[in-house]
Amino acid sequence: MTTKNRVILTGLCLLPSGWIFSSCVTEPSALTGENRSYGYTWQQELELGRKSDRELIQEMGLYPDDDLSAYVTGIGERVLAQSDLRRASTPEIYRNLQFQFRVMDSSVVNAFASPGGYVYVTRGLLAHLNNEAQLAFVLGHEITHVAARHASQQALKQHWGQIGLVTGAVIGTGITGNENFTDQFLGLGSSVFQMLTLKYGRDAERESDFYGVEYSAKAGYAVEESAGFFDTLGRISSKSGTRLPSWQSSHPDPGERELRIMELAMQMRARYGDLKIRESDYLRRIDGLVLGENPRQGVALRGKFYHPDMNFQFDVPQGWFVKNEASRVVLADVQGQGIVIFGIGQGSTPEEAARSFVDGFGLQPVRAGSLKVGSQSGYSVEGQIKTSSGTMVVENVFFAYDGNIFSFLSYTMLLDRHAYRPAFDGIAESFKPIQDSAIRGLQPARLKIQAADGEMTFQKYLTGEEAHGLDDNDLAIMNQVDLRQRIPKGRLLKLVAK
Repeated sequence: MTTKNRVILTGLCLLPSGWIFSSCVTEPSALTGENRSYGYTWQQELELGRKSDRELIQEMGLYPDDDLSAYVTGIGERVLAQSDLRRASTPEIYRNLQFQFRVMDSSVVNAFASPGGYVYVTRGLLAHLNNEAQLAFVLGHEITHVAARHASQQALKQHWGQIGLVTGAVIGTGITGNENFTDQFLGLGSSVFQMLTLKYGRDAERESDFYGVEYSAKAGYAVEESAGFFDTLGRISSKSGTRLPSWQSSHPDPGERELRIMELAMQMRARYGDLKIRESDYLRRIDGLVLGENPRQGVALRGKFYHPDMNFQFDVPQGWFVKNEASRVVLADVQGQGIVIFGIGQGSTPEEAARSFVDGFGLQPVRAGSLKVGSQSGYSVEGQIKTSSGTMVVENVFFAYDGNIFSFLSYTMLLDRHAYRPAFDGIAESFKPIQDSAIRGLQPARLKIQAADGEMTFQKYLTGEEAHGLDDNDLAIMNQVDLRQRIPKGRLLKLVAK
């Protein structure tokens, strides 16, 4: 959770009016120029992209490094210039589309795109790439998803144009094909990711791989380098136990993609000659990158949630799930029946924030009044909502702390209210400044680029200084080597700064 967000956090999604489509549309393809059927018009896709971009930034946060962001944008624009979107013969509705390339503050290894020219890479992905050529391919792959309008094509297949649309983006599972993409990025109630179960399909992924290779090769990059990245994806999947047989997955198997990339690379090298890798330039740019989770922005430890930058802590009930996002912290019991969302309210006082919540959510309060949250003055509002599963009890407790208005939003089914009340109350009542100076001083692990000073195994270079949630094997995967692989003297390695 970061300090820059000032939003009303309801934790519940509604289908907004105005996003109902009655039929498919026929428009020219940016890649072939031939007419194709889509679930949305091009103008609707542009609006989708703008809306989802705002919510993605709010939910995930941008990585706070302007130089790194400009570097990624520069490579993205270089690859984009070689794409079909920039051909003189491309239909005018696509030719002048302005892209936004964003670095997201997430340790999850992924890249994805939303309609209308928005391409996202996570800092976790950047840490796992070894050179500029690999990044160029990834960006080319995502540019193709936008240019081919894969989201709109897939939405048409699934008839979502007839069902309606949650404000957000149809962005698939990203380049990794991670089926748990939603869970890794966001907690409950995200309006952006209600449609993340949509998958582009293997044909769309193969098409994006093909054009990603072509566009990055035309931009001057050695595309065979991207094969190493797909090997990395396969190792990440295998380590996490989430790898699926290729016939079950929406993405081609990483090994299959690696072989196909090598075949395409040979064709591109024959066509374009020697191409650049730019390893040292790339590694210099990511030197100092935050690795793993950033504890300064919130971390769950030993039954408590701490936020060193904002200097607060509160209890986490035993066995409860914690998801820390850019704009909120989501807590849920193992059954998912009791939910608490901590975030920032809208208003200058707790009572004003409560009124804003009631008005914005359309809640009919059954109880409201002042109370204490720890030692802080607060205001609570409670109401009930009818859902298809039954009546839900919603309570939001607002309070002032250190110049901000915070809130604990809790909800459960009416029948479970008494069972969850002690946990809900205990979380809010435990809120207070951080007591442990060591916790207040927690710092994120950062990547350090270091030249190998002798020929020895990669494992010998590991110091035991690990990033939160990363082990030795994770660091080997990040470097695209094996733990016992001998590293030649002078090779640049990605290690954890001491």
